[in-house]
Amino acid sequence: MANAVSPVEAGQAYMELHHQAHKIMERAMSAEGLSVGRAKVLMRLAAHGPMNQATLAGLLGFAPRSVTETVDGLERDGLVTRADDPHDRRARIVQLTPAGQESAELAATVRTKVMGEIFGVLPPAQRVQLVSLLGTVRTNLAQGESD
Repeated sequence: MANAVSPVEAGQAYMELHHQAHKIMERAMSAEGLSVGRAKVLMRLAAHGPMNQATLAGLLGFAPRSVTETVDGLERDGLVTRADDPHDRRARIVQLTPAGQESAELAATVRTKVMGEIFGVLPPAQRVQLVSLLGTVRTNLAQGESD
């Protein structure tokens, strides 16, 4: 029989793994001239197409201000463009440039490689179990937020 693990111990193990995995991902992205935050924005735009910054912030779970700062940097680097939203004169539509599309593809490749290195040590059945367990925790958290 497995030893009992308290919620604090389980949470601490998760937090330590998250921190370690984030550092590994950040190093890998940095080696390619990206950051995790910039990569997330680029990959969301690649997956969902042009959108206004408020929608982008919502998809990412970021504060609108931090999305603006990230998009400013991506625009300076020629990876995205912004244009007026024809449906809302206060909003701006963010769109990948060809260079931004290439960077998004590179970010996705790096992400796949790193995730494979981190979670590839688990056999498929354990990865299914991990995703299920994390889904249970996320569902519970989401229910608590809506109360």
